Amino acid sequence: MQRSALYAIQQALGATFTAVSGWEMPAHFGDPQAEYHVVRHSVGLCDLSYRGLVRVSGADRRRFLHAMVSNDTASLQPGQGCYATFLTNKGRLVADFFVYADTDAYLLDLEPQTIQPFIAAVEEFVIADDVTFHDASASWGLLSLQGPRAAELLTLAFARVLPELPRYAHGVWDLAGHPVRLIRRSHTGELGYQLLASPEALPALWEVLWQHRDACDARAVGAEALEVLRIEAGMPLFGRDMNEETIPIEANLLEAISYTKGCYIGQEVIARIDARGHVNRKLVGLLLDGNTLPQHGARIDTPEREVGWITSTAYSSALQQPIALGYVRREAFTPGTRLQVQANGTTVHATVVELPFYKS
Repeated sequence: MQRSALYAIQQALGATFTAVSGWEMPAHFGDPQAEYHVVRHSVGLCDLSYRGLVRVSGADRRRFLHAMVSNDTASLQPGQGCYATFLTNKGRLVADFFVYADTDAYLLDLEPQTIQPFIAAVEEFVIADDVTFHDASASWGLLSLQGPRAAELLTLAFARVLPELPRYAHGVWDLAGHPVRLIRRSHTGELGYQLLASPEALPALWEVLWQHRDACDARAVGAEALEVLRIEAGMPLFGRDMNEETIPIEANLLEAISYTKGCYIGQEVIARIDARGHVNRKLVGLLLDGNTLPQHGARIDTPEREVGWITSTAYSSALQQPIALGYVRREAFTPGTRLQVQANGTTVHATVVELPFYKS
């Protein structure tokens, strides 16, 4: 089990740890509910060092990556970014990731379990191309600031007003004597920034942010609160809400797809679905009656037949009731449709709703 460079600091803050993608990460710091509310109302500090980073370099990187992935990466200028996927020729997901264009490389931020399958699959298409895909995960760490006061905390830490960044934009600035890539990205539905730096720099970065916590009502936030925030924001997670059988349109990954960029691996399947005008199943939000949280994979039914399954569940603090993400067949995914979830031997009634469950 790997540990973040912030492990000792997290221990001192009273963290209870849990396994996240092979890492020992904070589940909470004593009060998950307070951690949830701090992200919704002020700002939370989150350690995301378990995530993976792939560096794409070489003279042909721009042309090659653009021809491989589902979004337009060729038009990205240094300091810009986008969300994208890499698919099989049948349109199924190999990996989803955030692409950040630098002057001499692309940086891909992705789920760690997808790194090796992604690199192995994409390298099959490298013939005479000058392009290299390198797993650089061990050389970086990631801090995230999430919440409406995130920019305020950054201004205090940097002792200057930073330029306002569009979504996925990024730049390198000095903080606590270390070069830090600051990225505008939310993974909670709130205003969000990420600080990408060497693992050795993380304790110093944490301390310079932490010393301003009272001014911004900041606190450390663990995985339990982040999971509730993610589900409320309707953000699917690979390995839970998506897998190797998922077509990105089914998981609502429309932001990751360009319909004008031309060919890429799996593009014919995506184009065919777009021409047809619908998918046969889709990830939807479900408001659950009662207090039961169904398990992952729980069956979803109409009175006549089985129509889907649950992928993620949480008790929503914003809505004050249980919620779920799940795949439902086309005849049952219209908002307002009443469904039944078979959960641990009991039947839980549910209503289909538009995602996200909560908007800031």
